[in-house]
Amino acid sequence: MPLLRVRDLKTHFFTEEGVVRAVDGISFHVDAGEVLGIVGESGSGKSVASLSLMRLVPSPPGRIVSGSVILTQGEREQDLVKASEEEMRALRGDRMAMVFQDPMTCLNPYLTIARQLTEVLEIHKGMNMKAARARGIEMMRSVGIPDPARRFDDYPHQLSGGMRQRVMIAMALLCEPAVLIADEPTTALDVTIQAQILELIDELRKKEGVGVILITHDLGVVARLADRVAVMYAGRIVEQGRAEEIFADPRHPYSVGLARSIPRLSPSGDGLPYRGAGKKQRLVPIVGMPPSMSRLPSGCPFRPRCPARLPVCAEKYPELRVLPDGREVYCHEEDPEKVRALPAPITQPEAEIA
Repeated sequence: MPLLRVRDLKTHFFTEEGVVRAVDGISFHVDAGEVLGIVGESGSGKSVASLSLMRLVPSPPGRIVSGSVILTQGEREQDLVKASEEEMRALRGDRMAMVFQDPMTCLNPYLTIARQLTEVLEIHKGMNMKAARARGIEMMRSVGIPDPARRFDDYPHQLSGGMRQRVMIAMALLCEPAVLIADEPTTALDVTIQAQILELIDELRKKEGVGVILITHDLGVVARLADRVAVMYAGRIVEQGRAEEIFADPRHPYSVGLARSIPRLSPSGDGLPYRGAGKKQRLVPIVGMPPSMSRLPSGCPFRPRCPARLPVCAEKYPELRVLPDGREVYCHEEDPEKVRALPAPITQPEAEIA
């Protein structure tokens, strides 16, 4: 049974410019010990989706307008969309934890790191100060903070950006959550610390059965760590399935575009598409910009940028297609050969998007 099941989740922002459908009907699940990678450009709705799961969308102007988020706790199932704020406070940091993208705005500048870490353990685990302090220092060491006993009593402004990010990761992992949501967890970290953090997350999911939702722009991180991948565009999931299948044979034009835009340091051996051994190939950008979420084009929102668009793409959003391998795709083009062998990228996006 999945730890977390999301069904038709919609989160909208009601602004003066109109209704912004930041998350517009996404569905996915996360099993115990599994990593789900959610990828897409900035503005695709990834971070709003993660905030919706934790019920942290700023209101007003945002609001979850429909859908369900079912968290499994033993034999009990709970819909977090309908949970009270008191119930959510008990869950946050305990059964569910989140690593936020910007640690400077998430850490309290008036409190020491020690206070912010020990408070989590005192509230959720009932630890005394001595035990909480020992556990906090141990966790800081595990995420690669040097001399953690000395840095434990520092304030956030005394730490570098990378060290603040590691403190946020330590805070999220303190109570050994069942579900961990990591929004760009390796931002501002050097490659050595990135490897340590990813190894720590991988170890947690294998040994403790933690279900991980990994939100990132780094497809290399997703390829290394994720079991399944959900590709988001304009508030919707356009393709979802096993990571190796999506990287080896993407079936949505946007997924193809993302794969083609990945820079490679090595011409071979990475297991990702569009780079043959010994071949030099130029990066192929996705032309144009993501649409305004308050003025989405008719039909498929990727249509103005899609080199494989069909006339029907302007008329209606594609219906769900489930492929033989279980992958879910939303695209009118059903011929995989045409998706794999897309024509050269258009030089300009379609002008008319209404």
